[in-house]
Amino acid sequence: MKASDVFKESKPAFTKRGIFEEVFPNIKEASVRVKQAKYGRDSPVSRQYSKNTLSEFIDCTNPLCYNGGISIGNILRKMVKERQTHFEGHQLCQGYEGSPKGRRKYNNCPVFFEFVVDIEYKEDVGSASDLV
Repeated sequence: MKASDVFKESKPAFTKRGIFEEVFPNIKEASVRVKQAKYGRDSPVSRQYSKNTLSEFIDCTNPLCYNGGISIGNILRKMVKERQTHFEGHQLCQGYEGSPKGRRKYNNCPVFFEFVVDIEYKEDVGSASDLV
């Protein structure tokens, strides 16, 4: 299971679930470009997402990784709160490598994510309390 699978099966404590427009009503368009690589040892896997293809998590491509990926939803929420339009960052995968059914944890996942996020906001954004 990847991070998005775990998220779908869990009950959210602090995040609102729904389609992108419900969760981020003040975002007109979003673009996320992601590169994943195992500490530079292999060719990076690049992907691009739009608001129509984004979900809460971007899953790790490591087939041995469990609960792997990064929370792009948290990054978007922070950007909206701070009214940012561009953000670049990097993060290690939150998952771990383990036994075939994921019961035993061997090592932290060695996949490294680099990402660029661009947001275009709608003109009528309402009050600051509507942004979170």
